[in-house]
Amino acid sequence: MLASIIYWAIIFVCIAWAILSVWFSIFYLSRKENGNLWAFAFFNVVVAIIQAVSLVIYRTWGFGVTQYSSLIYLVLAVLLGLTVIQAVLGREPKLKAA
Repeated sequence: MLASIIYWAIIFVCIAWAILSVWFSIFYLSRKENGNLWAFAFFNVVVAIIQAVSLVIYRTWGFGVTQYSSLIYLVLAVLLGLTVIQAVLGREPKLKAA
């Protein structure tokens, strides 16, 4: 029972982080502060690594929780896709030499 609660808590925290990351990305893009997106891309990678490690732990130790849903794979794919988008949009234009 506790394993299921921890598993779903990890998924819901990652979903909340993805929503928060998208909101801040839109906020910073609207203010033309694209450089801040690099930080969110980095944090998305950290969250995706934590989620992947928890997936490996749940798969290899045989908790049987991951049989219920493939939502963790979808959230992991969304986080990695969001990372790529934020990394591309986070580039600052190069200043031209005078």
